[in-house]
Amino acid sequence: MKIVCWQSVLTEHQVHTYRALEQLAGEPIEFVLGERELAERRSQGWTPVDLAGLSVHDLPPRGWWRVGVGLLQRYPEALHLFNGMWGDRRFFPLLIYAQLNGIRTALITEPFSDSKQSYFGNERKWMGRLKAIVRPLAYRMAGSLVARRMAAVFAISSKAVNQFRAMGFKGERIFPFGYFVPATTYDDVAYLPCDVSAALRLVFVGSLIERKGLTTLLEAMKQCRDSDVDVLLDVYGPGRPPGPEAIPPGVDFRGVVSFGQAQLVVRNYDVLVLPSLHDGWGVVVNEALLQGVPVIVSDAVGARTLVEKSGAGALFVASDSDGLARVISDLARAPQLLEQWRKAAANFQRQLSPEVAANYLYDCLLFVSGASKGKPDALWYL
Repeated sequence: MKIVCWQSVLTEHQVHTYRALEQLAGEPIEFVLGERELAERRSQGWTPVDLAGLSVHDLPPRGWWRVGVGLLQRYPEALHLFNGMWGDRRFFPLLIYAQLNGIRTALITEPFSDSKQSYFGNERKWMGRLKAIVRPLAYRMAGSLVARRMAAVFAISSKAVNQFRAMGFKGERIFPFGYFVPATTYDDVAYLPCDVSAALRLVFVGSLIERKGLTTLLEAMKQCRDSDVDVLLDVYGPGRPPGPEAIPPGVDFRGVVSFGQAQLVVRNYDVLVLPSLHDGWGVVVNEALLQGVPVIVSDAVGARTLVEKSGAGALFVASDSDGLARVISDLARAPQLLEQWRKAAANFQRQLSPEVAANYLYDCLLFVSGASKGKPDALWYL
């Protein structure tokens, strides 16, 4: 099976699954990249993915139409898998060209954001509000153009599934998906010394921007501490911490985690908390579960489905600091619940491997090509 994968940028979240898929497909995947790395990601400490052994084609800033059409014409019998309709703005016209010329297309995409918060935290607030209004309209219009001829949509999160159904994509062609990274094994040496008291130890890993919901977590921590709940929080990530007046007792800002070291950090804590106001997925949830660490996550995080499916944690409503405080307080007072969550995380680890994800992806591609009859079930969704 020949696959051409159109990516705005290839990240660690995806490359391990694609390498495993390449083995199943029996021939190289052709990767068409808009960029080798994104400046926003680089500023957050990300490093370029290892492309060794992959067949990579760069889409140049100039002459991109000629190069893109040339690749479509070179592989007319392949399935062309696009990273979203606007993963790179140049992709959409090439997607239309492919469909008009009878070339099979598919999408692999996160949900679009209906939140007013900037994705990378670098836009003015009025721009975020405008995009929150315009973006759903743009997606509905674009979906009406390409839905009928789309072979498959790999929707990253249940929110994405619902969005693409609403756009008119056929339900039997929508496959729930996610991001997957391999587990890392370590010696028993801790990354940083952790408090060894009986306190519940929480950790946050992510950019210190509005979208990540850190304000909600700090407010919940204040409520817990005011109620004499024995809980501590360490915060890791790039960005400027809030002023001292907004940081309650028991909270420490630890700085940036080196790229690829999130699992090493998270494994030393009781629970990861991801309180985002919008997160297309949130691969740090995978990383925590892969280390046997439960997760408390907002309902605006795509990877919430991993918590729902595994039972290794709890959900709360995004921006509801009272609700989050209740979850933390209840857990601090019920150590048996924490142990239950830990066992659930350990039992779910195997299903999070990129190899398992690649097998599901391959089975879905066989299904849409008519080579198999039963639509595969996603292991990560209820």
